[in-house]
Amino acid sequence: MMNAARSFLVFFVIALAACASSAAHAGDRAPAEILRTYVLEHRPWADVEVRNLALSADPPAGSPRRIVVEKGLPGRTVFAMEYGDGVTVKATADVAAFEEVAASARPISRERALTEGDVCLVRMAVEKIPTGAVTDLRAVIGKTLTRSIGANLPIVDRYLAGSPLVKRGGKVILLVETGRIRITTTGQTRDNAYVNSSVRAVNLAS
Repeated sequence: MMNAARSFLVFFVIALAACASSAAHAGDRAPAEILRTYVLEHRPWADVEVRNLALSADPPAGSPRRIVVEKGLPGRTVFAMEYGDGVTVKATADVAAFEEVAASARPISRERALTEGDVCLVRMAVEKIPTGAVTDLRAVIGKTLTRSIGANLPIVDRYLAGSPLVKRGGKVILLVETGRIRITTTGQTRDNAYVNSSVRAVNLAS
């Protein structure tokens, strides 16, 4: 009877310790979430996804005291997660980073003044975002496009214009250079002209 009681007591203590250990680990954040939080805090991205995570060893309980990016980011990335007592766990993962950019909600024609219904914010992987992409919708409302674009395409700053620099029918100086020959003459624009855009014009002298 005494041996049975002792066995039950030992079993109860072991079970209690196991439950306490499980509860402690349940309160720890998953390594993928730890790495995601680290990247969001140290990179200027709106959102991050950590996929296909592989660890060199089971990490100790708790959060690492330091995380080092050894290579990558974004893309295939290797992290070193440093814990106490000199324990370092290597983590390899595919890290995808995203930003929100202004995009066309529908096909938009050239010289159309943009309204709220013409544009929207879309989530894009950072490596696919074109140079000069606009991230603030307020920066495009009321502006006109210097070229036509299709639906669901990011809007870049070089496509935007305020008022035309030269309106259709305006007089301009046409310059033609070929080798050593340089010719200037008076012309007239056939479309509105904007900074950094090309425009059709006719030679009034011919």
